[in-house]
Amino acid sequence: MEKNKLKIIFLDRNTVGPFELKEIFSKYGEYTEFNLTNDDDVASYLKDYDVVILNRIRLGKKEFEQAPHLKLVLLTGTGFNHIDLVAAKEHGVSIANVAGYSTNSVSQLTMTFLLNELTKVEKLSQKVKEKKWNELSINMDNYYHIDTEDKILGILGYGNIGQKVAEYAKSFGMKVMVAKIPGREYTDNLDNRYDLDEVLEKCDVFSIHAPLTDLTKDLINLDRMKKMKKSAIILNLGRGPIINEDDLYCALKNNIIASAATDVMTTEPPKNDCKLLELDNFTVTPHLAWKSQKSLERLFAAIENNLNLFLENKLIGVESR
Repeated sequence: MEKNKLKIIFLDRNTVGPFELKEIFSKYGEYTEFNLTNDDDVASYLKDYDVVILNRIRLGKKEFEQAPHLKLVLLTGTGFNHIDLVAAKEHGVSIANVAGYSTNSVSQLTMTFLLNELTKVEKLSQKVKEKKWNELSINMDNYYHIDTEDKILGILGYGNIGQKVAEYAKSFGMKVMVAKIPGREYTDNLDNRYDLDEVLEKCDVFSIHAPLTDLTKDLINLDRMKKMKKSAIILNLGRGPIINEDDLYCALKNNIIASAATDVMTTEPPKNDCKLLELDNFTVTPHLAWKSQKSLERLFAAIENNLNLFLENKLIGVESR
């Protein structure tokens, strides 16, 4: 493909916010943007394009079959579980993701969650706005905040983000235990890596930063949550399906664990009847941990680099495994 004659489409442009993209991608040919969701007939938009950019849109066999010119999918993120890699390979389409661009922003939100769960800033502020200052002062036993000092943070997924979170946590006086993913082999000889069940039993906060794979899907289920302290907190900044959400609802509703905070869910956005949204001890943000200004700058520089690597026949990309 010639550099200046590509037809490029960004399917879910609205997912990256007010960040200037036309100037970047118009250099390579004709650039088009849409604000599609998975509820749209995505396949009908693909037939004329060489390159597709997307964040959360799912691409499967149907979409690849209806995109005869498509050669490259540029993902505006790290995860690629929403792409059928087998179908992509069958149709000669390369898939390129970006890793490491949002380490700082995801780690920052992780610590925001952690501190908010221990200090309940959000809930205390709301009660003050409801004119309950005196009530809070009188009933402080119900609202004291918990020190991070000497608390144990369990981490599942110890890549760039997991390591950054560990660094932050240690600066707050926390001890860190890194959990093994059952079924995965480890060769790094990390001195603070333990079996998952041991981490769950001992940790005060359990923070998830792992990718979604066959080994991690539904990994945190009710049986495993029952191993945790009743005062324990779960944070999920990996992928929604790593936690079984029905089991999480049961654990939170019945005080098997104290609370949970997540930036990711199994269905995004969650359905209107999602029971977790009814719970006071469940906090959720709309999958935005990765989306800081600096992260977006790094992300699109890397995406443009992936495009150039592809044009130079140097792109490795992701593969089915």
